[in-house]
Amino acid sequence: MSDAPTPSIWAGLRAERPAHDDALATAPAGTMPDGREILYGIDRRSDLHLLIPVDGGPPGDMPQDLQGLRGRHRLVEGQRHCLDLVAAAAHERLFSPLVGEVLTAVLDQNRSRWKAVNSIIRAWQSAWKPTIPEMSKAVQVGLFGELLTLKEIMIPALGPESIHSWSGPDSERHDFVGPAVHLEVKTTRKDRHVHEISRVDQLDVPEGRRLILVSILLEESAAGTESVASKMDEIIDLVRGDPAASDEFMARMIRLGWNEELRRSGQLLHFHLRGSHIYEVNDLFPRLPAGFVPPEGVVAIRYTIDLTNLPFLGVDDAIEVVRGGCCQD
Repeated sequence: MSDAPTPSIWAGLRAERPAHDDALATAPAGTMPDGREILYGIDRRSDLHLLIPVDGGPPGDMPQDLQGLRGRHRLVEGQRHCLDLVAAAAHERLFSPLVGEVLTAVLDQNRSRWKAVNSIIRAWQSAWKPTIPEMSKAVQVGLFGELLTLKEIMIPALGPESIHSWSGPDSERHDFVGPAVHLEVKTTRKDRHVHEISRVDQLDVPEGRRLILVSILLEESAAGTESVASKMDEIIDLVRGDPAASDEFMARMIRLGWNEELRRSGQLLHFHLRGSHIYEVNDLFPRLPAGFVPPEGVVAIRYTIDLTNLPFLGVDDAIEVVRGGCCQD
């Protein structure tokens, strides 16, 4: 019986991820009776691949797409036909034993490649349930703002290590948390820098630290050139040299509901970036007084702030503030 790939195999490939969409980092997985080699692979987005040589194009009965798992016909180096079994990085623990079954079927039992993969995928359907990925409009709008801030301010200031200061996926009070500087990101589809504040303490400045608020205006449009997917891809390119940061970034995206199928589902929103301003939360900033306590019996307060006429920082100034504050690991 052929062995399933180990975590160290995927980790080694992850450290060699390619820079282009059409390329793969590969490692040998086994040799078929006809001498052709089966390969493990990882692509630019950290998706996991099993590449099985086949004779020509796919049959009519293609493997069913499941959540985080799909089978495709792929031309490797423009000429070698392969059955490409692909899984999202977050599903490594499920994908590896499935790959072990496929290798056993193809290498040890010499079964037909397409038929074997189809049969094994059907047997695994209870674990890989077909679903339609869901990420609400509100989540996509907010997430886009955090990714834009990560790309334009945090990574220029701190490099890939800034991924570890991104606390938005953990539902903390502020979206980026460091020992001396916190950042809160507010993103809206309105035409002014007007935002709703949903926590009494959200604009409280932690003692001994500075609080920066990033205000982002978006226009939702079918012709928009920006999306959560495009911004995610840009960040992956920026942090690919640090495998730990890259893996942590994708883990946090998945916690927020990201799924590669979202790219093809029609639910992915597209935006035009209308503008962004960066503010330091200080005595001039509109907010509830520090230490404000709601009257007894009031369990939640939601209010709106208008930042239109406030002075704001430049991007370079914000980068220097964050760099000087040295965000935590």
